[in-house]
Order: sequence, then C-alpha cells, then structure tokens
Amino acid sequence: MKSLGPRIFRRNAGFFGNLGQSMSKIVPKPHKYFKIAKPFGFAKPPVRLQDQETKPFFTLENLNIPKKIWNFYFDGITRRTRVEAIQKDLAYGGMYDFHVYTRTKGRLFEAPISFFRKDRALYFPNFRVKSLEGKRMDLLDALDKAKLTILRVYSTDAGFEMTNDYFKIKDSEDTYMSSTGIKVFSQEYPEAQIVELVLSENASKHFIHTFVTPGKLLQQRPKEQHDKYLIARRDSVLTRDDREKLLMTNAYSGYIYLIDQSYKIRWAGSGWPTEAEVDGLWKAVKGILKENTLRLNKNK
Repeated sequence: MKSLGPRIFRRNAGFFGNLGQSMSKIVPKPHKYFKIAKPFGFAKPPVRLQDQETKPFFTLENLNIPKKIWNFYFDGITRRTRVEAIQKDLAYGGMYDFHVYTRTKGRLFEAPISFFRKDRALYFPNFRVKSLEGKRMDLLDALDKAKLTILRVYSTDAGFEMTNDYFKIKDSEDTYMSSTGIKVFSQEYPEAQIVELVLSENASKHFIHTFVTPGKLLQQRPKEQHDKYLIARRDSVLTRDDREKLLMTNAYSGYIYLIDQSYKIRWAGSGWPTEAEVDGLWKAVKGILKENTLRLNKNK
C-alpha cells in the first residue's frame, strides 16, 4: 500500500510553494473611478425564496462528517475556493473600504447618462429582509408594491447622508423623505415608491439596526415608509461577488438603484451626486413610468 504522505504533500504543496503568489493576492488593486456605460446585475431573474428548491439536510453526504472534514482540509478544489475567498476578504476588507472612501468620498462610479433599455437591463437579486416594524419578507414583496422602485442602499450614516441630495424637492427646502415630502412624491409619481435598504456590516451592527434604531426611526420616518425601510445582514444575503455584480463595492458609500416591475436595474448612482446626476435620476423615473404608460396603451 502506497503511503498517503507524498500524495497529501503534493495536493497541498501549492499552499506553501506559492506563498509569494498568495501574498500578492491580498494586496488590493487601486479603485478606478468609472462611468457606467452598460447594464449590470444578474443575468437570471430573481426567485422567491419559497419557490426555491430545498434539499433535505439529513443526506448521506451531509452525515459523512469524516469526509467533510477531509475535504475541508485536504481537497484541492474545496481548499482553493476557501483560500481565494479569504484572500479577497483580506485584500478588500474594512481598511480598504475606508481608504477608498476617504479618497473618493463615496463616489465609486458616475451614473449613466440615461436609463438602460428594458430588453438589455439585468436583474437585482432577491433575499430575505426585515421591515422597520419587524415583519420578515422577501425583497421582492417590497418591490411589488409599485411599478418602479427607487432603492436606496447603505450600511453606514455616511452612506445615508451622501444619498440625501437625490431626494431634495426642487425649488424647496423639503425632501421627499419627510412626512410632507412623501405625500408630494406620491402625487407626482403615484406609480413609484422609495425603499430604503440597510445592509448591516456585521452581527453587532445588525443587532443595533434590528433592535435599537427602529424605536427612533418609527417616530422619525413617515408612517407611509415604515414597511419600505428594510434591514438585512449584508454578508448573509449578498456575497462579495454578488456585491461586485451590483457595483456595491464599498461599505461606506451609498447607492441608488432604479428597479422596474420586472426587477431589472434601469439606472444607478453612488456617493455624493452631482446636480446632473440628481436630474438624471428624476428624468429616468419619468422616462420609465412613461414607458410603462405607452406599453399599456399599445396593448389595449
């Protein structure tokens, strides 16, 4: 019987032999500011969690603990995937996010000139969220409440602050996020809605977002927005690769997505917006709503 020693060494030699290459992978690449020029997101439409196929937990594969331990430590593919994920977390973790934020002030990309065509736009994913009132739901449940959703996403107070300019009412000191402003918004855009999504960075912040801040926010946010303020644990619902597909690459920044009734991303912005980007958002809102009206009239 051949010894397992040489075989195990060969399968794990890359971990030691390529140490220099591994170290190079944890050195992050500088962030490059860019202008969105093409649709982004997910190619497949989101699926409701209740419709997803669930696999039984008590299977022979799951119960084979020794094999799972063996694969975790010695299987080349399993280990390589785990190591690559760790390398990416080390390279693009909190310190990197803070460095990029101080250099860019949260402006990771420039918004597109116009909204994406419906037939070319890609999808925003679905995941489990919790409302300000404590109701658990799919994100799709919130998106279904209007034909067009302005989705505001942030993880920190900085992300919240830098997206405020998008909601200022033109020629007024009021904003669409106030008790009076949300009524103005509903009159001007009756088929649209504003949804806030807070993605907690870690367990401690998620506890605060879930159990501490709702008490204050229930008084501060208009009652009409209570079921449109959503909370989720970031890493539990979106992997780093998923966030990269959504251009959501910095925890300190704030993001704006225009999502239509088919859950497609039609426009997006990040960080402190320019006046042109604010105008671009509302032109896109009007354009997409007009697109819906024209489609309905055509089908009559």
